[in-house]
Amino acid sequence: MLQDKDIKNISELKKTFVLAHKKPEFFTKSVDVLKIGKYHSIFSQVKQKGIPSLLLIKILISFPFIDQKSVYGFTLSYWNRFVGFGKDAYYRLKNNYGVNWRGFLMGVVREVFNTLNKKGITTHANGTAIKAFIFDDTPIGKTGHAIEGVSRIWNHVIHKSILGYQLLVMGLYDGTMFIPINFSFHREKGKNKKKPFGLKPKHYRKQYKKKRGKNTFGAERKKELDITKIASVVKMIKHAVESGVMADYVLTDSWFTCWEIVETSIKNQLKFIGMFSKAKTLFTYRNKKMTYKEIRQLNKKQIKRSRRFHLHYIKTVVNWNGQKVALYFTRRGKTGNWKTILSTDLKLSFNETVEIYQIRWTIEVFFKESKQMLRLGKNQSNDFDAQIADTTIVMIQYIFLSLRNRMDKYESLGKLFENTKAEVIESRLQERLVALLIAILDIITELFEQLDEEEIIEKIIHDEQAFEKIRRLFISPKNSFQRAA
Repeated sequence: MLQDKDIKNISELKKTFVLAHKKPEFFTKSVDVLKIGKYHSIFSQVKQKGIPSLLLIKILISFPFIDQKSVYGFTLSYWNRFVGFGKDAYYRLKNNYGVNWRGFLMGVVREVFNTLNKKGITTHANGTAIKAFIFDDTPIGKTGHAIEGVSRIWNHVIHKSILGYQLLVMGLYDGTMFIPINFSFHREKGKNKKKPFGLKPKHYRKQYKKKRGKNTFGAERKKELDITKIASVVKMIKHAVESGVMADYVLTDSWFTCWEIVETSIKNQLKFIGMFSKAKTLFTYRNKKMTYKEIRQLNKKQIKRSRRFHLHYIKTVVNWNGQKVALYFTRRGKTGNWKTILSTDLKLSFNETVEIYQIRWTIEVFFKESKQMLRLGKNQSNDFDAQIADTTIVMIQYIFLSLRNRMDKYESLGKLFENTKAEVIESRLQERLVALLIAILDIITELFEQLDEEEIIEKIIHDEQAFEKIRRLFISPKNSFQRAA
Protein backbone atom coordinates (compact mmCIF):
# COMPACT_ATOMS: atom_id res chain seq x y z
CA MET A 1 0.00 0.00 0.00
CA LEU A 2 1.12 3.53 -0.61
CA GLN A 3 2.15 4.96 2.73
CA ASP A 4 3.71 8.31 3.63
CA LYS A 5 6.70 6.40 5.02
CA ASP A 6 7.43 5.16 1.48
CA ILE A 7 8.28 8.74 0.53
CA LYS A 8 10.89 9.05 3.27
CA ASN A 9 12.69 5.78 2.61
CA ILE A 10 14.40 6.89 -0.59
CA SER A 11 18.09 6.08 -0.72
CA GLU A 12 20.77 5.52 -3.35
CA LEU A 13 21.35 1.91 -4.38
CA LYS A 14 24.68 0.53 -3.21
CA LYS A 15 24.46 -2.74 -5.09
CA THR A 16 25.47 -3.14 -8.73
CA PHE A 17 25.39 -6.09 -11.05
CA VAL A 18 28.69 -7.97 -11.41
CA LEU A 19 30.73 -7.79 -14.60
CA ALA A 20 29.38 -11.19 -15.60
CA HIS A 21 26.13 -9.48 -16.51
CA LYS A 22 27.91 -7.79 -19.39
CA LYS A 23 28.81 -11.08 -21.00
CA PRO A 24 26.88 -12.29 -24.09
CA GLU A 25 25.32 -15.31 -22.38
CA PHE A 26 23.57 -13.03 -19.87
CA PHE A 27 20.95 -11.96 -22.40
CA THR A 28 19.45 -15.46 -22.41
CA LYS A 29 20.48 -16.85 -19.01
CA SER A 30 19.19 -13.82 -17.12
CA VAL A 31 15.56 -14.71 -17.86
CA ASP A 32 15.96 -18.32 -16.71
CA VAL A 33 14.64 -17.19 -13.33
CA LEU A 34 11.20 -17.24 -14.97
CA LYS A 35 11.68 -20.94 -15.89
CA ILE A 36 9.82 -20.50 -19.16
CA GLY A 37 11.16 -23.84 -20.35
CA LYS A 38 8.32 -25.45 -18.43
CA TYR A 39 5.92 -24.12 -21.06
CA HIS A 40 7.60 -25.72 -24.05
CA SER A 41 4.33 -27.48 -24.97
CA ILE A 42 2.73 -24.11 -25.79
CA PHE A 43 5.24 -23.68 -28.61
CA SER A 44 5.64 -27.32 -29.60
CA GLN A 45 3.32 -26.94 -32.60
CA VAL A 46 5.18 -23.85 -33.87
CA LYS A 47 7.48 -24.92 -36.67
CA GLN A 48 10.69 -22.87 -36.70
CA LYS A 49 12.81 -24.94 -39.12
CA GLY A 50 14.86 -26.54 -36.34
CA ILE A 51 15.22 -23.38 -34.24
CA PRO A 52 13.94 -23.81 -30.65
CA SER A 53 11.01 -21.43 -30.13
CA LEU A 54 11.88 -20.96 -26.46
CA LEU A 55 15.36 -19.72 -27.37
CA LEU A 56 13.76 -17.13 -29.66
CA ILE A 57 11.45 -16.12 -26.79
CA LYS A 58 14.39 -15.67 -24.42
CA ILE A 59 16.17 -13.49 -26.94
CA LEU A 60 13.07 -11.35 -27.52
CA ILE A 61 12.57 -10.92 -23.77
CA SER A 62 16.20 -9.78 -23.45
CA PHE A 63 15.98 -6.96 -26.03
CA PRO A 64 15.60 -3.95 -23.70
CA PHE A 65 18.42 -5.18 -21.44
CA ILE A 66 20.89 -5.26 -24.33
CA ASP A 67 19.62 -1.98 -25.76
CA GLN A 68 17.81 -3.47 -28.77
CA LYS A 69 14.57 -1.95 -30.06
CA SER A 70 13.58 -4.26 -32.90
CA VAL A 71 14.21 -7.65 -34.48
CA TYR A 72 15.76 -6.03 -37.54
CA GLY A 73 18.14 -3.95 -35.43
CA PHE A 74 19.11 -6.98 -33.38
CA THR A 75 20.01 -9.06 -36.45
CA LEU A 76 22.46 -6.32 -37.47
CA SER A 77 23.92 -5.94 -33.98
CA TYR A 78 26.95 -7.35 -32.16
CA TRP A 79 24.70 -9.64 -30.14
CA ASN A 80 23.39 -11.60 -33.12
CA ARG A 81 26.78 -13.22 -33.69
CA PHE A 82 26.05 -15.42 -30.68
CA VAL A 83 22.85 -16.84 -32.16
CA GLY A 84 22.96 -16.15 -35.90
CA PHE A 85 19.23 -16.43 -36.62
CA GLY A 86 17.74 -14.32 -39.39
CA LYS A 87 14.84 -11.94 -38.77
CA ASP A 88 12.33 -14.27 -40.42
CA ALA A 89 12.68 -16.79 -37.58
CA TYR A 90 11.40 -14.21 -35.12
CA TYR A 91 8.66 -12.95 -37.44
CA ARG A 92 7.34 -16.47 -38.06
CA LEU A 93 7.03 -16.99 -34.32
CA LYS A 94 5.31 -13.68 -33.60
CA ASN A 95 2.92 -13.96 -36.55
CA ASN A 96 1.81 -17.51 -35.72
CA TYR A 97 -1.88 -17.61 -34.73
CA GLY A 98 -1.45 -21.03 -33.11
CA VAL A 99 0.57 -19.77 -30.13
CA ASN A 100 -1.28 -19.57 -26.82
CA TRP A 101 0.28 -16.30 -25.65
CA ARG A 102 -2.35 -15.88 -22.91
CA GLY A 103 -1.56 -19.30 -21.48
CA PHE A 104 2.16 -18.55 -21.65
CA LEU A 105 1.77 -15.28 -19.72
CA MET A 106 -0.39 -16.91 -17.05
CA GLY A 107 2.10 -19.75 -16.75
CA VAL A 108 4.92 -17.28 -16.13
CA VAL A 109 2.77 -15.52 -13.50
CA ARG A 110 2.20 -18.78 -11.64
CA GLU A 111 5.93 -19.56 -11.81
CA VAL A 112 6.75 -16.19 -10.24
CA PHE A 113 4.70 -17.02 -7.16
CA ASN A 114 6.08 -20.56 -7.02
CA THR A 115 9.59 -19.10 -7.07
CA LEU A 116 8.81 -16.60 -4.32
CA ASN A 117 7.20 -19.30 -2.17
CA LYS A 118 10.15 -21.66 -2.58
CA LYS A 119 12.54 -18.92 -1.53
CA GLY A 120 10.35 -18.02 1.44
CA ILE A 121 9.74 -14.50 0.16
CA THR A 122 6.33 -13.41 1.48
CA THR A 123 4.24 -10.49 0.32
CA HIS A 124 4.44 -8.86 3.73
CA ALA A 125 6.24 -9.23 7.03
CA ASN A 126 3.24 -10.90 8.63
CA GLY A 127 1.90 -12.45 5.44
CA THR A 128 -1.36 -10.50 5.63
CA ALA A 129 -0.90 -7.98 2.82
CA ILE A 130 -3.89 -7.09 0.68
CA LYS A 131 -3.93 -8.68 -2.78
CA ALA A 132 -5.96 -7.10 -5.56
CA PHE A 133 -6.87 -7.58 -9.20
CA ILE A 134 -6.68 -4.19 -10.90
CA PHE A 135 -8.23 -3.29 -14.25
CA ASP A 136 -7.66 -0.28 -16.45
CA ASP A 137 -7.17 0.58 -20.09
CA THR A 138 -4.71 2.78 -21.92
CA PRO A 139 -4.63 4.08 -25.51
CA ILE A 140 -2.01 2.50 -27.78
CA GLY A 141 -1.27 4.77 -30.72
CA LYS A 142 -0.34 3.39 -34.15
CA THR A 143 0.98 5.17 -37.22
CA GLY A 144 -0.37 3.04 -40.08
CA HIS A 145 -3.96 2.59 -41.27
CA ALA A 146 -2.95 -0.79 -42.73
CA ILE A 147 -2.33 -2.29 -39.28
CA GLU A 148 -4.90 -5.04 -38.72
CA GLY A 149 -7.82 -4.04 -36.51
CA VAL A 150 -6.85 -0.44 -35.72
CA SER A 151 -9.56 2.21 -35.34
CA ARG A 152 -9.96 5.77 -34.18
CA ILE A 153 -10.04 5.65 -30.38
CA TRP A 154 -10.63 8.34 -27.79
CA ASN A 155 -7.65 9.39 -25.71
CA HIS A 156 -9.11 11.00 -22.57
CA VAL A 157 -5.73 12.32 -21.46
CA ILE A 158 -5.25 14.59 -24.48
CA HIS A 159 -9.02 14.81 -25.17
CA LYS A 160 -8.95 13.84 -28.83
CA SER A 161 -9.16 10.72 -30.97
CA ILE A 162 -6.07 8.91 -32.23
CA LEU A 163 -5.39 5.93 -34.47
CA GLY A 164 -4.72 2.74 -32.56
CA TYR A 165 -6.19 0.33 -29.99
CA GLN A 166 -7.47 0.50 -26.45
CA LEU A 167 -5.35 -1.89 -24.38
CA LEU A 168 -7.24 -3.37 -21.42
CA VAL A 169 -4.92 -4.80 -18.75
CA MET A 170 -5.59 -7.00 -15.74
CA GLY A 171 -2.88 -6.78 -13.10
CA LEU A 172 -2.30 -8.40 -9.73
CA TYR A 173 -0.93 -6.39 -6.81
CA ASP A 174 0.28 -8.97 -4.30
CA GLY A 175 1.02 -6.64 -1.40
CA THR A 176 4.47 -5.65 -2.66
CA MET A 177 4.56 -5.55 -6.44
CA PHE A 178 2.26 -5.15 -9.43
CA ILE A 179 2.47 -7.67 -12.24
CA PRO A 180 0.35 -7.82 -15.42
CA ILE A 181 -1.46 -11.14 -15.81
CA ASN A 182 -3.83 -10.69 -18.77
CA PHE A 183 -4.82 -8.21 -21.48
CA SER A 184 -7.00 -7.66 -24.53
CA PHE A 185 -7.06 -5.16 -27.38
CA HIS A 186 -10.25 -3.30 -28.34
CA ARG A 187 -11.33 -1.03 -31.15
CA GLU A 188 -14.11 1.54 -31.24
CA LYS A 189 -16.78 1.21 -33.90
CA GLY A 190 -17.82 4.85 -33.93
CA LYS A 191 -21.24 6.33 -34.61
CA ASN A 192 -20.73 7.34 -38.25
CA LYS A 193 -21.78 4.39 -40.44
CA LYS A 194 -20.02 5.94 -43.42
CA LYS A 195 -16.73 5.76 -41.56
CA PRO A 196 -16.30 2.21 -40.18
CA PHE A 197 -14.29 2.35 -36.95
CA GLY A 198 -13.73 6.04 -37.52
CA LEU A 199 -11.73 5.42 -40.71
CA LYS A 200 -12.25 6.56 -44.25
CA PRO A 201 -13.51 3.66 -46.42
CA LYS A 202 -10.27 3.64 -48.44
CA HIS A 203 -8.21 3.28 -45.27
CA TYR A 204 -10.45 0.55 -43.87
CA ARG A 205 -10.22 -1.45 -47.14
CA LYS A 206 -6.43 -1.30 -47.06
CA GLN A 207 -6.19 -2.86 -43.61
CA TYR A 208 -4.16 -6.04 -43.40
CA LYS A 209 -6.37 -9.14 -43.50
CA LYS A 210 -5.41 -12.65 -42.52
CA LYS A 211 -7.21 -15.98 -42.45
CA ARG A 212 -6.86 -17.80 -39.16
CA GLY A 213 -7.80 -21.34 -38.36
CA LYS A 214 -11.18 -21.71 -36.69
CA ASN A 215 -11.02 -21.86 -32.87
CA THR A 216 -7.30 -21.02 -32.84
CA PHE A 217 -5.79 -18.81 -30.16
CA GLY A 218 -5.12 -16.06 -32.69
CA ALA A 219 -8.73 -16.13 -33.92
CA GLU A 220 -10.00 -15.82 -30.36
CA ARG A 221 -7.78 -12.79 -29.66
CA LYS A 222 -8.90 -11.15 -32.91
CA LYS A 223 -12.58 -11.57 -31.89
CA GLU A 224 -11.87 -9.72 -28.65
CA LEU A 225 -11.37 -6.53 -30.64
CA ASP A 226 -15.15 -6.24 -30.95
CA ILE A 227 -16.41 -7.41 -27.57
CA THR A 228 -17.02 -4.85 -24.83
CA LYS A 229 -14.31 -4.15 -22.29
CA ILE A 230 -16.80 -5.04 -19.55
CA ALA A 231 -17.28 -8.50 -21.09
CA SER A 232 -13.51 -8.87 -21.33
CA VAL A 233 -13.04 -7.98 -17.63
CA VAL A 234 -15.62 -10.62 -16.65
CA LYS A 235 -13.81 -13.18 -18.79
CA MET A 236 -10.42 -12.30 -17.30
CA ILE A 237 -11.61 -12.61 -13.70
CA LYS A 238 -12.99 -16.07 -14.40
CA HIS A 239 -9.83 -17.12 -16.23
CA ALA A 240 -7.56 -15.97 -13.38
CA VAL A 241 -9.55 -17.83 -10.74
CA GLU A 242 -9.73 -20.98 -12.88
CA SER A 243 -5.95 -20.74 -13.34
CA GLY A 244 -5.40 -20.69 -9.59
CA VAL A 245 -4.42 -17.02 -9.31
CA MET A 246 -6.43 -15.42 -6.51
CA ALA A 247 -6.79 -12.07 -4.78
CA ASP A 248 -8.87 -10.40 -2.08
CA TYR A 249 -10.26 -7.46 -4.06
CA VAL A 250 -11.12 -6.25 -7.53
CA LEU A 251 -10.29 -2.55 -8.01
CA THR A 252 -11.50 -0.37 -10.89
CA ASP A 253 -12.11 3.25 -11.79
CA SER A 254 -15.62 4.57 -12.43
CA TRP A 255 -15.73 3.44 -16.08
CA PHE A 256 -15.59 -0.24 -15.08
CA THR A 257 -17.77 -0.09 -11.96
CA CYS A 258 -20.97 -1.83 -13.06
CA TRP A 259 -23.18 -4.65 -11.88
CA GLU A 260 -21.71 -7.26 -14.26
CA ILE A 261 -18.22 -6.87 -12.77
CA VAL A 262 -19.46 -6.58 -9.17
CA GLU A 263 -21.54 -9.73 -9.60
CA THR A 264 -18.65 -11.64 -11.17
CA SER A 265 -16.38 -10.58 -8.31
CA ILE A 266 -18.86 -11.81 -5.69
CA LYS A 267 -19.42 -15.14 -7.46
CA ASN A 268 -15.66 -15.72 -7.45
CA GLN A 269 -15.26 -14.93 -3.71
CA LEU A 270 -13.72 -11.51 -4.41
CA LYS A 271 -14.60 -8.20 -2.79
CA PHE A 272 -15.04 -5.16 -5.02
CA ILE A 273 -14.04 -1.50 -4.57
CA GLY A 274 -14.42 1.08 -7.30
CA MET A 275 -15.34 4.66 -8.04
CA PHE A 276 -18.96 5.05 -9.12
CA SER A 277 -20.54 7.64 -11.42
CA LYS A 278 -23.46 6.05 -13.30
CA ALA A 279 -26.26 8.55 -12.78
CA LYS A 280 -29.18 6.34 -13.87
CA THR A 281 -28.36 3.27 -11.77
CA LEU A 282 -30.99 2.63 -9.08
CA PHE A 283 -30.27 1.32 -5.60
CA THR A 284 -32.80 0.30 -2.95
CA TYR A 285 -32.55 2.61 0.05
CA ARG A 286 -35.19 3.00 2.76
CA ASN A 287 -37.45 0.72 0.70
CA LYS A 288 -37.32 3.05 -2.30
CA LYS A 289 -35.49 3.01 -5.63
CA MET A 290 -33.03 5.90 -5.74
CA THR A 291 -29.98 7.10 -7.63
CA TYR A 292 -26.75 7.59 -5.74
CA LYS A 293 -27.17 11.37 -5.93
CA GLU A 294 -30.62 11.17 -4.34
CA ILE A 295 -29.22 8.97 -1.56
CA ARG A 296 -26.41 11.44 -0.94
CA GLN A 297 -28.86 14.34 -0.75
CA LEU A 298 -30.91 12.53 1.91
CA ASN A 299 -27.79 12.12 4.06
CA LYS A 300 -26.19 15.52 3.53
CA LYS A 301 -26.23 16.24 7.29
CA GLN A 302 -24.39 13.00 8.16
CA ILE A 303 -20.97 14.24 7.07
CA LYS A 304 -17.87 12.99 8.89
CA ARG A 305 -14.22 13.91 8.43
CA SER A 306 -11.17 11.73 7.88
CA ARG A 307 -8.14 13.48 9.34
CA ARG A 308 -5.82 10.97 7.78
CA PHE A 309 -6.90 11.69 4.20
CA HIS A 310 -8.25 15.22 4.79
CA LEU A 311 -11.58 14.17 3.30
CA HIS A 312 -15.20 14.75 4.26
CA TYR A 313 -17.41 11.71 3.72
CA ILE A 314 -20.85 10.17 4.15
CA LYS A 315 -21.31 6.41 4.51
CA THR A 316 -24.52 4.63 3.52
CA VAL A 317 -25.39 0.97 3.03
CA VAL A 318 -27.78 0.24 0.16
CA ASN A 319 -29.15 -2.76 -1.69
CA TRP A 320 -28.09 -3.33 -5.30
CA ASN A 321 -29.85 -6.20 -7.05
CA GLY A 322 -30.14 -8.09 -3.76
CA GLN A 323 -26.55 -7.39 -2.69
CA LYS A 324 -25.68 -5.02 0.16
CA VAL A 325 -22.99 -2.51 -0.81
CA ALA A 326 -21.47 0.50 0.91
CA LEU A 327 -21.56 3.87 -0.83
CA TYR A 328 -19.02 6.41 0.41
CA PHE A 329 -19.71 9.96 -0.74
CA THR A 330 -16.50 11.91 -0.33
CA ARG A 331 -15.13 15.33 -1.14
CA ARG A 332 -12.13 17.50 -0.42
CA GLY A 333 -13.11 20.36 1.87
CA LYS A 334 -16.59 21.76 2.36
CA THR A 335 -17.15 22.90 -1.22
CA GLY A 336 -15.23 20.30 -3.25
CA ASN A 337 -16.82 18.08 -5.86
CA TRP A 338 -18.49 14.95 -4.52
CA LYS A 339 -17.13 11.56 -5.56
CA THR A 340 -18.57 8.13 -4.80
CA ILE A 341 -16.75 4.93 -3.84
CA LEU A 342 -18.68 1.67 -4.00
CA SER A 343 -17.54 -1.30 -1.91
CA THR A 344 -18.94 -4.76 -1.28
CA ASP A 345 -16.80 -5.10 1.86
CA LEU A 346 -19.07 -3.70 4.58
CA LYS A 347 -16.55 -4.45 7.35
CA LEU A 348 -14.02 -1.87 6.18
CA SER A 349 -13.79 1.62 7.64
CA PHE A 350 -13.68 4.62 5.35
CA ASN A 351 -9.90 5.01 5.81
CA GLU A 352 -9.30 1.33 5.06
CA THR A 353 -11.44 1.54 1.92
CA VAL A 354 -9.54 4.57 0.60
CA GLU A 355 -6.20 2.98 1.46
CA ILE A 356 -7.04 -0.17 -0.50
CA TYR A 357 -8.46 1.80 -3.41
CA GLN A 358 -5.19 3.75 -3.73
CA ILE A 359 -3.52 0.48 -4.75
CA ARG A 360 -5.24 1.03 -8.11
CA TRP A 361 -2.61 3.63 -9.01
CA THR A 362 0.01 0.89 -9.38
CA ILE A 363 -1.46 0.03 -12.79
CA GLU A 364 -0.88 3.61 -13.93
CA VAL A 365 2.75 3.19 -12.84
CA PHE A 366 2.91 0.00 -14.91
CA PHE A 367 1.62 1.80 -18.01
CA LYS A 368 4.15 4.59 -17.58
CA GLU A 369 7.14 2.34 -16.94
CA SER A 370 6.28 -0.13 -19.71
CA LYS A 371 5.84 2.57 -22.32
CA GLN A 372 9.06 4.33 -21.37
CA MET A 373 11.37 1.44 -20.49
CA LEU A 374 9.98 -1.48 -22.47
CA ARG A 375 8.41 0.19 -25.54
CA LEU A 376 4.88 -1.01 -24.83
CA GLY A 377 2.75 -0.41 -27.93
CA LYS A 378 5.65 0.54 -30.23
CA ASN A 379 5.26 -2.49 -32.52
CA GLN A 380 4.10 -1.34 -35.96
CA SER A 381 3.57 -4.77 -37.54
CA ASN A 382 0.45 -5.05 -39.70
CA ASP A 383 -0.24 -8.54 -38.33
CA PHE A 384 -2.49 -8.54 -35.24
CA ASP A 385 -0.87 -11.75 -33.99
CA ALA A 386 2.44 -9.88 -33.78
CA GLN A 387 0.76 -7.15 -31.72
CA ILE A 388 -0.41 -9.79 -29.24
CA ALA A 389 3.03 -11.45 -29.18
CA ASP A 390 4.93 -8.21 -28.60
CA THR A 391 2.59 -7.06 -25.84
CA THR A 392 2.92 -10.41 -24.08
CA ILE A 393 6.70 -10.19 -24.29
CA VAL A 394 6.67 -6.66 -22.81
CA MET A 395 4.58 -7.92 -19.90
CA ILE A 396 6.97 -10.81 -19.30
CA GLN A 397 9.88 -8.33 -19.37
CA TYR A 398 8.09 -6.31 -16.72
CA ILE A 399 7.47 -9.44 -14.64
CA PHE A 400 11.18 -10.30 -14.94
CA LEU A 401 12.11 -6.85 -13.65
CA SER A 402 9.59 -7.08 -10.82
CA LEU A 403 10.79 -10.52 -9.75
CA ARG A 404 14.47 -9.59 -9.83
CA ASN A 405 13.61 -6.41 -7.95
CA ARG A 406 11.83 -8.47 -5.31
CA MET A 407 14.47 -11.16 -5.02
CA ASP A 408 17.50 -8.87 -5.01
CA LYS A 409 15.79 -6.29 -2.77
CA TYR A 410 16.36 -3.42 -5.15
CA GLU A 411 14.36 -0.34 -4.26
CA SER A 412 13.59 0.82 -7.79
CA LEU A 413 12.59 -0.98 -10.97
CA GLY A 414 14.24 1.87 -12.87
CA LYS A 415 17.52 1.27 -11.00
CA LEU A 416 17.31 -2.47 -11.62
CA PHE A 417 16.80 -1.80 -15.32
CA GLU A 418 19.71 0.63 -15.25
CA ASN A 419 22.11 -1.90 -13.74
CA THR A 420 20.87 -4.78 -15.88
CA LYS A 421 21.89 -2.83 -18.97
CA ALA A 422 25.15 -1.83 -17.22
CA GLU A 423 24.61 1.71 -18.56
CA VAL A 424 23.30 4.97 -17.16
CA ILE A 425 19.56 5.14 -17.79
CA GLU A 426 17.38 7.57 -15.89
CA SER A 427 15.26 6.31 -13.00
CA ARG A 428 11.57 5.85 -13.76
CA LEU A 429 8.30 6.45 -12.00
CA GLN A 430 7.82 4.28 -8.91
CA GLU A 431 5.21 3.74 -6.24
CA ARG A 432 7.04 6.30 -4.11
CA LEU A 433 6.41 8.90 -6.80
CA VAL A 434 2.68 8.20 -6.61
CA ALA A 435 2.88 8.41 -2.83
CA LEU A 436 4.68 11.74 -3.13
CA LEU A 437 2.05 13.04 -5.55
CA ILE A 438 -0.73 12.02 -3.19
CA ALA A 439 1.02 13.74 -0.28
CA ILE A 440 1.53 16.93 -2.29
CA LEU A 441 -2.05 16.91 -3.54
CA ASP A 442 -3.37 16.45 -0.01
CA ILE A 443 -1.88 19.86 0.72
CA ILE A 444 -2.85 21.53 -2.56
CA THR A 445 -6.45 20.33 -2.58
CA GLU A 446 -6.94 21.52 0.98
CA LEU A 447 -6.02 25.00 -0.21
CA PHE A 448 -8.00 24.81 -3.47
CA GLU A 449 -11.07 22.73 -2.74
CA GLN A 450 -12.48 22.60 -6.28
CA LEU A 451 -9.53 20.59 -7.62
CA ASP A 452 -10.02 16.95 -8.61
CA GLU A 453 -7.22 14.91 -7.02
CA GLU A 454 -7.54 11.81 -9.24
CA GLU A 455 -7.65 13.87 -12.41
CA ILE A 456 -4.54 15.81 -11.38
CA ILE A 457 -2.56 12.65 -10.56
CA GLU A 458 -3.47 11.05 -13.88
CA LYS A 459 -2.52 14.19 -15.82
CA ILE A 460 0.85 14.41 -14.05
CA ILE A 461 1.60 10.74 -14.72
CA HIS A 462 0.85 11.15 -18.43
CA ASP A 463 2.31 14.63 -18.95
CA GLU A 464 6.00 14.28 -19.82
CA GLN A 465 7.06 17.75 -18.64
CA ALA A 466 5.16 17.52 -15.37
CA PHE A 467 6.46 14.01 -14.78
CA GLU A 468 10.03 15.13 -15.44
CA LYS A 469 9.78 17.94 -12.89
CA ILE A 470 8.48 15.57 -10.21
CA ARG A 471 11.07 12.92 -11.11
CA ARG A 472 13.90 15.39 -10.52
CA LEU A 473 12.92 15.51 -6.87
CA PHE A 474 14.20 11.95 -6.62
CA ILE A 475 17.52 12.32 -8.41
CA SER A 476 18.68 15.73 -7.21
CA PRO A 477 21.47 15.45 -4.60
CA LYS A 478 19.96 18.45 -2.86
CA ASN A 479 16.61 16.78 -2.50
CA SER A 480 15.36 17.08 1.06
CA PHE A 481 13.65 13.68 0.84
CA GLN A 482 16.97 12.06 0.02
CA ARG A 483 18.72 13.85 2.87
CA ALA A 484 16.06 12.53 5.22
CA ALA A 485 16.59 8.94 4.08
